[in-house]
Amino acid sequence: MKPAQLPQFKGNILFAIFFWLFNLSLLLVILVGFVPFIGIAILNDAFRGEVPFSILVPVFGLVGVPTTSAVMGIQRQRRLNAKPRLIPETDPSPPLRQPLSLIQIFFGLEAPILMVCTIRLFFLRDLTEGSAFIFTSIALATVIFAHWLVHGRHHEPSPTSWIYLAGMTIMLVLSIYLSAIAFFYVIPIAQTVGIGIFYSFLLFTILLPIVFPLMLLFSGLVMMPWGMLLLFYQDWKRILNERSARFGTVWPRVVVGGSVALWLSVLLVLQQQPQAKAFALLETQPQAEGDRLELLQQSELIRDGLLNAYLAAYRYPLLENRFIYETYRYYVGLPDAISNVIQSAYNAVLSPFAYQGTSFDKEKAAQLYAEFFDTPILRGEHEAIQTAVLSNFNRSEAKAGLLDINAERVALEQQDVTVTPQGDWAEVEIHEVYANTTSEQTEILYYFSLPESAVVTGLWLGETGDRTQRYEYIVSPRGAAQEVYNEQVQRRVDPALLEQVGPRNYRLRAFPIPPVWQDTLPEDGEPDKMHLWLTYKVIKQNDQWILPALNERRNIFWTDNTKRTINGVTQSAIDDWLPLSIAADGNEPTTHQVEFSDGYIIAKPLADTDYQMPEGKNLAVILDQSYSMTAHRAAVDHSIQWLRENILETNTVDMYLTDTGARQAEKVSLESFDLGNSMFYGAMQTRHMLEQYKAAIASDGQSDTTQPYDAILLLTDSGSYELTQDSSPIDLSAPLWMVHLGGLQDAYDDATLDTIQNSGGNTADNIETAITRIATQPSLGEGTSLLNVVDGYGWFLRQTADSSAPNASQMAPLAARQWIAQVSEAVKPDQLNQLDAIHQVAKDNSIVTPYSSMIVLVNSQQEQQLKEAENRADRFDREIEDQQLPEPQDAIAPVSAVPEPTEWALLIAGMLVLGLWYGQRTRVLQLGQSHELDL
Repeated sequence: MKPAQLPQFKGNILFAIFFWLFNLSLLLVILVGFVPFIGIAILNDAFRGEVPFSILVPVFGLVGVPTTSAVMGIQRQRRLNAKPRLIPETDPSPPLRQPLSLIQIFFGLEAPILMVCTIRLFFLRDLTEGSAFIFTSIALATVIFAHWLVHGRHHEPSPTSWIYLAGMTIMLVLSIYLSAIAFFYVIPIAQTVGIGIFYSFLLFTILLPIVFPLMLLFSGLVMMPWGMLLLFYQDWKRILNERSARFGTVWPRVVVGGSVALWLSVLLVLQQQPQAKAFALLETQPQAEGDRLELLQQSELIRDGLLNAYLAAYRYPLLENRFIYETYRYYVGLPDAISNVIQSAYNAVLSPFAYQGTSFDKEKAAQLYAEFFDTPILRGEHEAIQTAVLSNFNRSEAKAGLLDINAERVALEQQDVTVTPQGDWAEVEIHEVYANTTSEQTEILYYFSLPESAVVTGLWLGETGDRTQRYEYIVSPRGAAQEVYNEQVQRRVDPALLEQVGPRNYRLRAFPIPPVWQDTLPEDGEPDKMHLWLTYKVIKQNDQWILPALNERRNIFWTDNTKRTINGVTQSAIDDWLPLSIAADGNEPTTHQVEFSDGYIIAKPLADTDYQMPEGKNLAVILDQSYSMTAHRAAVDHSIQWLRENILETNTVDMYLTDTGARQAEKVSLESFDLGNSMFYGAMQTRHMLEQYKAAIASDGQSDTTQPYDAILLLTDSGSYELTQDSSPIDLSAPLWMVHLGGLQDAYDDATLDTIQNSGGNTADNIETAITRIATQPSLGEGTSLLNVVDGYGWFLRQTADSSAPNASQMAPLAARQWIAQVSEAVKPDQLNQLDAIHQVAKDNSIVTPYSSMIVLVNSQQEQQLKEAENRADRFDREIEDQQLPEPQDAIAPVSAVPEPTEWALLIAGMLVLGLWYGQRTRVLQLGQSHELDL
């Protein structure tokens, strides 16, 4: 028996000390400085689905990599300290494997993964295909190298050696690449050391316990690329020599050259940026049908290119970056020409991370996207943009730029619905409690729809559930209310605003929901929750009380833990904001009468036989042919077929085809119109389509005021409120019906809303509903006029009371809503006296109308500001806004080319250790010749 002959490892004690100090310092900084402040925030957001997987992995890597390296180092030392094992001389088993050296652990395994995690987390945001390919290559090559360390280097050569050779070839190329990047920083850092040597003596004596761990980390990161290059070159050369000895030099060279060529080819392909091609395709507005068709066929390339340009600040950290030039020109002091050459070389080396364009491309891309795809890029590419914004280790910055649509920041903790029936109508109260889950004040927003006959009657805010302490609404002109609300939000003071933004559409905003940290300090008097109450009156439909239908939400979310009650009865969890409806009692609809200033408003339930189909009518149908209608081609075809089969025989229908580049619409026959020949292209707004319609009528020698149309139907989609512009209403001689195929529009600009109301029109989501309501004209006899036909009731204005109809004073808000809708037909935007009269009716009945909004204010200063706004001439002028769709912020802030004096200590520390490492490089190379670089 004799002891097994374990190799005697002779190592560099200095590197061993550095290895342990580096990993301990890294763990200290991560566990003390990173995890509590950044790591926990990332994990919390990850549980809520707000962190991309590519960001989450580096977080675990920064903790796991140094921990794993330290464990490997400990196990290695245990093996070296273990007593030799006696084995028989005749034992045929192979000799014991040599443990990995610290240099192999550090430069071969820890350095590549640590660099990938650091660069991904702190340097890059939204990964491009090129940067993702580089990271994947490093990860795969590291796995191959690790497999070789564990299995390949101790066994006889095998076919897998070709895989080892290819993997180490790629890693060698990547090491050269990383070393080339680090090379640009050598001179500035060296000069910083010389300039900052004096400061180092002063700072080290005072701040050494703090500076030393950071110094080690910096020095370790600086030396990693060169250490990786030396290590991988030696092991790559070892495998290359072994393959060459067995198979000659040709095949190994083919593998090496082929691996490099294939890798570079893939990188070159993935590195191509599509924005230049997209901009070139959209440089001119095509007029010919063939040119448009060609662009439509390349719509995906255009989409990718415009999105890449819009997200350039997130995807490319070197967007117009001149850091190297400024460093060498103004800090190092080199001539301008040389500094430019160095900057150009730096840009070439970092081309996979550089954007091939300018910062102005973002605005250009947003404009071209809207013009081509007929929707804002923030809506059309919401998921991709949200992912890019969230790809940020700085969670507060990520949340600042986060698109608020469907964002989950404020939890709906409690929701109570109370229905108080009054026969065939009821008053509904919705009480909600909001709890912020972030550390910032947050606004919530709902876009929702109610039945057209329903009317909102109240809005309150409260810091607690005590109704006696809540803040009550004020009915104010829509423009004045919007102005004051926005100003108060900028001042971060509590307001709430409820507006009607369509015949059935409402927008509710409340600010600020208190930050999450106030939950722990209720004793300080700070509000820890926000309570909101909303009430509305609604008529029963099909034995159901209809609840608000959510069109869009921002910042608010609910879970299975949300407490929900209806009339005090606890409800099970649902995925929606509210149930669609609540079952009503069996009371039959009845006729109601409300005394009004102009007479008596009567609501009469209609039977199925009261609804009519048009006869002898002359209808105009305008077809929206913008790009967004492509998704609704089937609905358009159905609408046209229904008109042909049900309307055309007894009525006249003229079709007007809009066109993005045309001055006027094309008039065609409904009978001969072929949808298959239509091309949906470009962007158009309601105003443009109506102007084209009026121009087409004028070209026929007629004016819109004399054209005998009984109704105008615009077949369109849900539209894009954000793309509209402030303008004035369009005068039309016939009611305008907006038929939104695929769903009603969330909101209308005031010009479009006034055009609909002033013409006596309305909105619908299908052609059948619109035509039926246009044709149905019930009457109560002489002395009455029809106000509206909606939700199963006819609303009439009568000069004298109807003795057969009971008075229902509590229905006054419902009646006022119908009166305002009818009176709006005769009101012009500049007739302030008429608008004031309509607004006064809204105030007297405490209702929200297209002209009057409800705003909740919390102090006298706000109320005084509102009074001043209500006295201005623009009190009814509401601006188009969408504050919750922010443009992405610049991903990289300007960087100073000259380090601050407080940064010199870190730079000097790194260079000192780096110099020591260079002093030992010869020794390392000598040890590496035998590939026994064990310390």
